[in-house]
Amino acid sequence: MAPVTNMDSVHNMPAHAPYKRLNIAVVGLGRMGKRHTKTLMYRVPYANLVAVCSIDQTELAWAREFFAADQSVSSAVQVFDSYDKMIQLPGLQAVWVSTSTNMHAPQTMAAIKQGLHVLCEKPISQNMDEVREQLPKESQIHSCFKRVYRLAR
Repeated sequence: MAPVTNMDSVHNMPAHAPYKRLNIAVVGLGRMGKRHTKTLMYRVPYANLVAVCSIDQTELAWAREFFAADQSVSSAVQVFDSYDKMIQLPGLQAVWVSTSTNMHAPQTMAAIKQGLHVLCEKPISQNMDEVREQLPKESQIHSCFKRVYRLAR
């Protein structure tokens, strides 16, 4: 990658991201999954939401209605009821796992084995030994935890 020369002097950061849009899918369309979907669509300019997935019929109905109402994305976002089919979508680069905790590890591992990047809600598993055993040796797990405290007066 070429060196970035167009730095924003205030933050010492590039004025524009030096990369293309990332084709990403969200699995799990509960309260947080819906929020992540909308965040990717409306607040992350370099994210290209291409698919969503759930096995819950209510969540699937919401997705079909929501994407049909927004004509700018309705044809671009595919709605799946099968995670295995969704992660085989041509051009998909990343998955945001937003399902119940018991599904985090198997869905994360399936996406990694498919060669996808994964953003998984915490915890990835309640049994980290299980995750370490399944994780391909060449994979890397990066974790980030942030606690924010708000003090009331």
